[in-house]
Amino acid sequence: MKSPSRSHVTLGRRENSDLAGDGMLELTPEAFAPFGRVMDFHAQQVPGSSAFLSAATSFFRASLFEPGADGTTDLLWVSYDRAEPPEDFEAHLLTEQALIPITGTIVQHLFRDDVDDGTVNRFLVRPGQGIVMSPGSFHTTTSVDGEALCLMVSRVSTTDDLSRSLQTGCQASETVFAPPPG
Repeated sequence: MKSPSRSHVTLGRRENSDLAGDGMLELTPEAFAPFGRVMDFHAQQVPGSSAFLSAATSFFRASLFEPGADGTTDLLWVSYDRAEPPEDFEAHLLTEQALIPITGTIVQHLFRDDVDDGTVNRFLVRPGQGIVMSPGSFHTTTSVDGEALCLMVSRVSTTDDLSRSLQTGCQASETVFAPPPG
């Protein structure tokens, strides 16, 4: 599998962990802003949102999800068990997509044609964190150490369209594919 060359990987602040590796960006709301939003259980709650905090149980809104016009929200279990990104990245045209690791750490590889300078940005996403990618964000996911189980939030029609495309080879209408820049 083809992975982006070092010259096309954005260097940024490094995570304080051996997992981060060269070119890994720290997952902060500011660093991730061109691609969407960050959810971090330990760092944030949406100001003014419904919440209840107690010693026995707590809940708060981490993010709202926008499935796009006339879209229905889809919850999916997704497992990743690959160390290298595939040759093509995908971008969803109509919906956001949320990804929340449950049992493993993932690396989210992203670029955008409309905001990037020809780079692939890589973010380490650990259990207890999550990301919401904006429509048009080209992305792919790799796992750090074996299989990582994630909860994905998407749009029903996008999931169905992508599944049909991957199974039959027909062209998807709600998802586009492109190689990473460079």
